[in-house]
Amino acid sequence: MRACALALALAAAALAAGCGVFGGGKDVVEPPAELVPLENTLRVRRLWSSKVGGGSERLRLGLAPATDGARIFAGTHDGKVAAFEAETGRKLWTQDTDLPLAAGPGFGGDVLVFGTNDGDLIALDANTGEQRWHVAVGSEVLAPPAIGGNVVVFRTVDGRLRGVTADAGAPLWTVEQSPPALTLRGSTAPRIAGPLTVSGFDNGRIGAYSLATGEPLWEQVVANPTGRNDLQRLADISVGLQVVGNDVYAAGYQGRVVGIDLNTGLVLWQQEMSSFAGLGTDGNHVYVSDELSAVVALDRRGGTQAWRQEALRLRDVTAPTRFRNAVVVGDFEGYLHWLDPTDGHFLARARAAGDRITFVPLVVGLNLFVQSDDGTVAAFTIVDDAA
Repeated sequence: MRACALALALAAAALAAGCGVFGGGKDVVEPPAELVPLENTLRVRRLWSSKVGGGSERLRLGLAPATDGARIFAGTHDGKVAAFEAETGRKLWTQDTDLPLAAGPGFGGDVLVFGTNDGDLIALDANTGEQRWHVAVGSEVLAPPAIGGNVVVFRTVDGRLRGVTADAGAPLWTVEQSPPALTLRGSTAPRIAGPLTVSGFDNGRIGAYSLATGEPLWEQVVANPTGRNDLQRLADISVGLQVVGNDVYAAGYQGRVVGIDLNTGLVLWQQEMSSFAGLGTDGNHVYVSDELSAVVALDRRGGTQAWRQEALRLRDVTAPTRFRNAVVVGDFEGYLHWLDPTDGHFLARARAAGDRITFVPLVVGLNLFVQSDDGTVAAFTIVDDAA
């Protein structure tokens, strides 16, 4: 079996935590933490919300909003794609691709690129929604593609990182890593940094490659597959790989969080921690959602722990994102949680939708955007924020 659903991910997390059996000889699954009443000390306001299309049936897809700074683009599993005015939510255009969209969009050069469950890559004109090209890539795409330098870079679940031309979808290069027998459902979204692209793989490795040719600059092991069975040997690189300046930050499931020099591949620091949701960064910290949904702040320069917030245990939170004077994560019930970046205490809570928020929230200027699994796109801002 190539990919496992959320149930397997939670089972692995429970196994790691030792919380599977509680007396009587019966298996008891620990429930997600209940939300306690919270008086918001940060004034959060919903700007708008809109429905793009139908839900994704908890398929753990890589569908998330993209932006050009003025517009928000989003697609849903039933093939619907829409563009919105970022400030007002006014719908600019809609398109029905009639494809099972599974990841994206990636945006660049007025092109939107989606991957599908059926192993297709489709590009749309960002100004009109009209199809530009449609190519078969032979394997499911579960992470948003990256676009830069007229190259679309994308991961497929068969262990390949590929580059195709942005104007026609013509193949340029392929990097292949041997995938393990069992992986968590989902793939690392590749990042483009100047002439390089950086990606993680299901075997616990991360690498930097030439954007033009796919030639490797370096590769590093973040999570080592070890154990007596396939479940114990899960070692995926989580979905939240980040590149900030000359630094690469990545987290591995049943592995570690690392800071790596982009140019040399030298590991600058490491911290033992398991994550499949991923991480976010700001100038001072790397924020990680670990396998049990604790949100942890690490010093960006040395990797030492600054604080840890465990009140969202097993709520399947997203990777954190820094938004103005808060750190924000979404959860499996469609809530957004706003944490203080200095010590991790809760500042506010707001419900964005009635279904899971799977992918990290998107920050555009003074606003924050999220997409839920039921096809809702919502925009929020902070009121009277001087930060």
